[in-house]
Amino acid sequence: MRRLQLFEFNEAVWLPATLRALITDYLVCLTRMTGAFELRLRLLAQALRHSSQPQRIIDLCSGSGGPWHHLADRLDRRTPEPIEIVLTDLYPETAEHQQCPPGVSLHDQPLDATDSEARLAGLQTLFNAFHQFPPPQAKAVLARAVAQGEPIAIMELLQRRWQMLPLIILTPLMVLLLTPWIRPFRWWRLALTYLLPLAPLLITWDSLVSWLRCYRPEELLELSGQIDASQFHWEAGSYWYRGAPVTYLVGYPINECDPADAAGAPAAPTANR
Repeated sequence: MRRLQLFEFNEAVWLPATLRALITDYLVCLTRMTGAFELRLRLLAQALRHSSQPQRIIDLCSGSGGPWHHLADRLDRRTPEPIEIVLTDLYPETAEHQQCPPGVSLHDQPLDATDSEARLAGLQTLFNAFHQFPPPQAKAVLARAVAQGEPIAIMELLQRRWQMLPLIILTPLMVLLLTPWIRPFRWWRLALTYLLPLAPLLITWDSLVSWLRCYRPEELLELSGQIDASQFHWEAGSYWYRGAPVTYLVGYPINECDPADAAGAPAAPTANR
């Protein structure tokens, strides 16, 4: 099944913020209800320890905050010190819309995840966003983290496999069922879902395209292998959790002088299924 780089509404500059929120808020609700990313919190905590700022996470392409609204406190329990999570996006949302939990803050200026000049100290994360980048830009995102010696974690609530097709077909029904549970509650969201069904249309199209654009674990490792990163450990894989499909790539710098690195983090890339 070949990867296709098609159009997504969520990326369109001209899309009004209200319509973009229909898509991003739905993703936040879906990840919260499935808890799919919690299965790899151990990997995130491990990567965070190899950062120049081991208490800081820079989340790229955050949209409506990704999973951090419910993952922040869970990851915090796995770290010796409280962590700080900074949400960034090319189209940043306002604090009034986000309502961030403790330890999570907004970067209110646009930040392009492909900007090689942006200095991002801390673990860099991308949730449900890496599929948006074609291979040259995707490689640039990874290369920046390597050049700065910072860890990076990519996780997608997607797998580019035919087994996902039934979930894509059921997306309109899922939107209708989950909309009342999406927070923050907005009357206009109900109107744009049940009266004028823009939400089901936009979310279904973007879900279909995201599925066709998602990188497979072996493709993620191939991208990381094209970067001079001999002192980086890479791990990629995919799994299903509570009916939700996940694909991930985690990379972090290793120190041969550190016994923990030498014993538990070989430099050769690994793939898990």
